[in-house]
Amino acid sequence: MNHPVIKVAADAVIQFLASQGIRSLHNYPGGTIAPLLDACGRFNVRVYTSRHEQGAGYAALAQAKLTGLPGIVAVTSGPGVTNVLTPIADAYFDGIPLLVFTGQVGTGDLNGSKPVRQSGFQEVDTPALMNPITKAQFQPKTVAELVEVLPQAWQIASNGRMGPVSIDLPMDVQRSAFESIILPHSDLPTASVPIESYLNKLLEAIKSAHQPVIICGNGMASGKHADLLKKIRSYWPAPVSHSLLGVGTLDSEDPGCLGFHGHTGSQLAGNAIAESDLLLVLGSRLDVRQTGTLKSEFAKQAQIFRIDLDENELAHSRIAHHQGLCSELAPVLQALVQALPNCEIADISPWQEKICNWRKNLCWPYPEYPGAAPKAVLEYLSETLPRETIVTTGVGAHQHWVARHFRFVLPGRRLMTSAGHGTMGYDLPTAIGAAIHSPQSTVLCVAGDGSLQMNIQELGMIAELGLKVKILVLDNHRLGLVSQFQLMNWETDTACGNKCSPDFATIAKGYGIKAIHCGVKDDIQSALSTFVKSDAPMLLHLEIDARHDVLPMLLGGQTTDKMWPYFDMHGNPVEPGNE
Repeated sequence: MNHPVIKVAADAVIQFLASQGIRSLHNYPGGTIAPLLDACGRFNVRVYTSRHEQGAGYAALAQAKLTGLPGIVAVTSGPGVTNVLTPIADAYFDGIPLLVFTGQVGTGDLNGSKPVRQSGFQEVDTPALMNPITKAQFQPKTVAELVEVLPQAWQIASNGRMGPVSIDLPMDVQRSAFESIILPHSDLPTASVPIESYLNKLLEAIKSAHQPVIICGNGMASGKHADLLKKIRSYWPAPVSHSLLGVGTLDSEDPGCLGFHGHTGSQLAGNAIAESDLLLVLGSRLDVRQTGTLKSEFAKQAQIFRIDLDENELAHSRIAHHQGLCSELAPVLQALVQALPNCEIADISPWQEKICNWRKNLCWPYPEYPGAAPKAVLEYLSETLPRETIVTTGVGAHQHWVARHFRFVLPGRRLMTSAGHGTMGYDLPTAIGAAIHSPQSTVLCVAGDGSLQMNIQELGMIAELGLKVKILVLDNHRLGLVSQFQLMNWETDTACGNKCSPDFATIAKGYGIKAIHCGVKDDIQSALSTFVKSDAPMLLHLEIDARHDVLPMLLGGQTTDKMWPYFDMHGNPVEPGNE
């Protein structure tokens, strides 16, 4: 068998990636990254060219989530670097492993410490720009440095709390003569974390807890962890709530699933957390969007046990906890599975009955308006789309309707959305990456009229590659979530309301994609049926009444069991101040 010949350093970089299992690379091209792109074909690494660097970054983010390896994105220097910063920040805040290759001017043209703004054309100080939003940044100025930092970058991105690493490649380094392979570093030794003491304390708490709740965060969002949770709950059926990124760890339709909690979560989850006597927090930061602003009121009756891989999250937690353990989740969960059969567990059936009564009485407080209702539309799609469905969203009201009303079950039914960075425009390019890297899955992209326009140019990739992505545009002619916030606080939404949306269906058709426009008075059922049954990529532009809001909502100064608008345990609305 003939092997490709390594002639320059750029060849060696691509050969290294291929040897680690990488089969594709996402990019937007330019002169200073050309040597790296040129090498891909010789080493059987497929190049996917997005329409914008953001598109490439988000497609690589989906690559990482679906392959279990770092996503790979390559862009040119200058504007290529500055355009890709947003998806890199998403990867950093949501713990997604990426390797970011950026082209750079030759080492002789680097500005360095010279007192001028720029020495080389399209030069920016890439390591400095990347520093706050990556785990590490490298700028090898010789091939010897490149040989050392590339395997190191791979390890940093993939180990511990995962995230992006940037490698800034000067043009002359990429083109330097080099004929050897770059060898990976040995696997990092796995530190043994003593868990016996923590586990014993947790088991003692479980024995006496009559109203426990498990919180699953982003760290739990994998099929492996979902299986372990299922085994734990076969012995200890504590109800489960999720952060936004943790949805699907427990089947959304499981009787023990409370939904996701916090700012735009469910009142059911808020009530359960407020009245819990034991809170087991697995891989979740408990940020302000989860807990609300009243830190001392969050689960104030509960013993709080936390397990998190990031020791800094435990050391600088917003919420005080009684017991914390810095560890990978799997070994602790496996130990808990082994220990629970021999543990005398408190009877929690009255707690389960109480939650069941809450569930019956706490309806979603959405007013009825003419035309399609977001909740009904998403429930219909959830029921009719296949079990293997990946849903991507932008950021806005549609994002939270999806998390509330679509059924997620890991690993087949999963949500991809921007949490920590909260980025509009995440929806379409991430859906494209999902369709590339999980071709057996149905991919549903749910976007708002504002969010879709951030990266609408990526429609070109769908037509070019024949990707079977279904795109639902929920068009309320406003930037809904911010409009709602402004109206609630200032009684005006000058910047966010009364938006003139384009004809998204016509735009999609211009890109060669089938599309349907459905106005408020049109037959929504026919449009949805056609949308679901289509085997080709399709966009459904669905206009909805502008008055649809995200309700209930956890506002500043409220406890989790008093979200606005508040309903008592019998489902009756209660005015603020009359609780």
